[in-house]
Order: sequence, then structure tokens, then C-alpha cells
Amino acid sequence: MTVRTLGPRRLALPSALAAAALALAGCASEEATADDGDSLGTVVVATSADDFTGGQLAYTMAVANGYFEEEGVRIENYITDTAPNTLQALINDQVNVGFLSLSTTAQAVEQGRNVKLAAAVQITNDWSLIVSTKWLEDQGIDPQEYATWSIEERGAVLGDNALWATNSAGGLWERASAYLADWLGYDPETDVQLAPLENINKIAGIKDGSVQVWLASSPDNRLLVESGDAVEALSSQELVEEVPLVANARAAETIVNDDWAQDNRELAEAFFRAYQRGADFVVENSVDDILAIAQEQYADFDVERIRTVVEVNKENLPPDSRHSEEAIQAQIDFAVASGNIAEPLPIDEVYTDEYLPSE
Repeated sequence: MTVRTLGPRRLALPSALAAAALALAGCASEEATADDGDSLGTVVVATSADDFTGGQLAYTMAVANGYFEEEGVRIENYITDTAPNTLQALINDQVNVGFLSLSTTAQAVEQGRNVKLAAAVQITNDWSLIVSTKWLEDQGIDPQEYATWSIEERGAVLGDNALWATNSAGGLWERASAYLADWLGYDPETDVQLAPLENINKIAGIKDGSVQVWLASSPDNRLLVESGDAVEALSSQELVEEVPLVANARAAETIVNDDWAQDNRELAEAFFRAYQRGADFVVENSVDDILAIAQEQYADFDVERIRTVVEVNKENLPPDSRHSEEAIQAQIDFAVASGNIAEPLPIDEVYTDEYLPSE
């Protein structure tokens, strides 16, 4: 297997967003000053509305348990759906906090924007590279036998213009998928198809074989393997052991507009105090206790889907919401290796823990 530094796969970062796409009634910094009573102000948080991935389990528990209100913080959730939209909203001062990867955020930092990872969400990424069993069967390959092959043997059948499902173009999933294709010996531009798809279409595609490969996160990777619709080409543990840069390319971390946080320090510290209380709740309580609250928040979602998310994310949450310097450096290294930034950035330009409660 070869490892090469990939060419640029970057997000477009226009200086302003179209009003119809991400306009707010007043910018986020103005919203933060509109306090009343005992409230310190409003924090505008970019969220995704169409699915429960659990990547923000600490935030979800902090909201559900009323920790933000107790700390004097009013929350305004603003739906951005994708990481590119979230990043653009952050750098345009339309939201104060958002959930996306540090490697994606680093592109904005490279361009002089003051956005930083401020609370860690994952110890390592929980994704795994899964393959459609229907597609394998169509190729004359027994999926159960495939699962026993070596990594090299499993990877050897994933080219020949196979369709690899990703998220938004230029985002973390596409860059990580391109990196893995390259690591397996394929040219990600010519040997495989990297196709941004909606989550529902990825799931359906894996089941019917129209999607052959997917770097999938919980709960989808676990549920599709358990149902027999997919097998793993690379498990989460194999990514940790064999492709650590990809395992360390964490998704949905808590990113803050640091200019806003510095100008509204008391409010920012109160936000992250409440956030940490949510993380403490996840660490200290059982899956069933967390599940009971999550079910109330996401009543329309399948219970087993939510349970899987809670189990995976409870195991994978950094208790103090902090990363080591080594973990941050690994994310910077992935941003360089995947072509999202040209040169490594200093850690203090992309990461801060100064708004979190003292250890």
C-alpha cells in the first residue's frame, strides 16, 4: 500500500453567503447582547436538523437537562445542515458555535479567520469503511468469506470505478474517503467514484448495491453490519491501528468563533460550563438514563438507532472535553495530508480550551 499526499480537495469559502441560504435576523454578535432578566445573552449554535447522529451528545444532554438556562445562556439553534454551511456561518459571524471537524476548520484558519476547536467531542472517529453485501454477492464474493480476508485482499476489490458514498463535496468525509482510496492504492480521481449523497440514499444504496463503499459513522456503520447489509473493509479499530491519521480526523467537534468568544467572554464561559455539565452527565450516567432523555428529544427516531448512537458516543466522549497536543497535531497533519491546507498550522491557532471550566 502506498501513502501519498493528496492534491487539494477544498471547500469554497466565499466572503459572504447568499441571504436566502444562511441569513439571520441580525448577526450573531448582536444577538449575544440582547439579554433579559438574569440571562447573560444568546448563543447562536449551528445544528443539523434532519438526523440524530449523536455527535453532539454532550450538547444534547445540556440542552435537555436545562444546563444552559441554569447558567444564564439562551440558545438559538440555527440549521445549517452541512459542515461547509456551518463553517461559512461561523466565519461570517452568523453563528457563534458550530459542530464540524478541525481539519475542515483549519482551512478558514489558514485564510486568517479566527475560529477554533474549543471542546473535544470524540476520542477517535467512530467511522469504519463498509461494503455492500449485495454488491459483493453480485461480484460473486461471499460476504462472510470477504470479512475473513486480509486488509489488502479486502481493499483489492474496491476500485474499478466503485461508487464510494460521501457527505458534502470537499468536506471531511470526502477527503477521508479520498485518503483511504489512495492508501489502498487507488487514484481517488479516476479509480473510484466519490459521490456526495444524502444519508437516506447512502443507506438505501448499501442495501440494494447501488452504493458499493461508504466510510460510515455510527449508528449507520454498526446497524448496517448487524443487519447483514454490509461488511467492514476496514473496522474502526483497524483504522486506529493502520491508518491513524484517518482515525484521528474527528468529526463534529465543537468549534467557536473566537473573536465572538473573546468579546463575550462571560457568556462564552457560561456556554462551555453548561456544555461540560452535559459531557459530565454522559460520562456519569447509564446508557438507559441517557437514552430516556434522548428519546424525548428525538421522539420520531427509531429507538435502536438512538440506542446505538448513545452507546457508541458514551464510549467515545473525552470526559474533560479536551484533546492532548498529540491529538490536535494529528488532526492538523490529516488536514495537510488530505490537501485541505497547504502547511501545518500552530496548535494555538486552531485549538483553545480557555473557555472550558478549569480541570
